[in-house]
Amino acid sequence: MIAIDEEDLTTIYLTRGDKVDNLSFFYPIWNEKTGEEENYKFRRGDKISFIVVSKKGYMKDEILRKEIVLKEATENPVIELFPEDTKKFDLKNKRVTYWYDIVLNDTTTILGYDEDGAKKLIVFPEGGEKIG
Repeated sequence: MIAIDEEDLTTIYLTRGDKVDNLSFFYPIWNEKTGEEENYKFRRGDKISFIVVSKKGYMKDEILRKEIVLKEATENPVIELFPEDTKKFDLKNKRVTYWYDIVLNDTTTILGYDEDGAKKLIVFPEGGEKIG
């Protein structure tokens, strides 16, 4: 399962051990010339990093780092997570909240800690796997 919170549009819900092949996003930027907001056009060769940490604001507690290099230009890059990626989260018998950042070319945070707070990734237990 993967879902995005309908209210804040940034909280991600997923089930540990699942394959996620449709984690997509966009990057709104302000165009000074037109005076309007528009989506950034990612270029071929741009590197996108999806970084998940266990403690809000502490990048040294990294649990998952998924990096992709775009093969073609797009406004909506897609990050694919495989079961071995989502199994990096601890096996618990309850949902666990982690925090994430999405970073462009190791220099620009596209989505992460901002005036609205940290971006949450909520991981639900994996069915069929014994705990303990």
